[in-house]
Amino acid sequence: MPAPAPHSTKSLWWLESVLWSAAIITGVGIAAYVNETAREIVTQGLAYFFTFFSTPFVLETSTAFVGFCIVMFINARRIEREGDGWVEMEIKDPAAPEDLVAVPTPTDKASKI
Repeated sequence: MPAPAPHSTKSLWWLESVLWSAAIITGVGIAAYVNETAREIVTQGLAYFFTFFSTPFVLETSTAFVGFCIVMFINARRIEREGDGWVEMEIKDPAAPEDLVAVPTPTDKASKI
């Protein structure tokens, strides 16, 4: 029996959401194009949506939230590509025996001559 194919490390986790969103938007668009009542409901709903999101506080808050989400998405993609950049530093203990060097005394210096 052949070995199963290894699972790809890059998954398209976002593809399902995009496809479902496109399908729903297409369905609503077709319904609005075909039926006059559906068109009126969609137009009125979009007008209410625009009116709500163009109020000062909601507009500023939603813009800040969308900007924050964009920054987090870009950072997540960068970390996925480059790695997290975690670095461990080696800190030597100054009192370690291998670091202790005997200070030469005058007699040691004299014996070398």
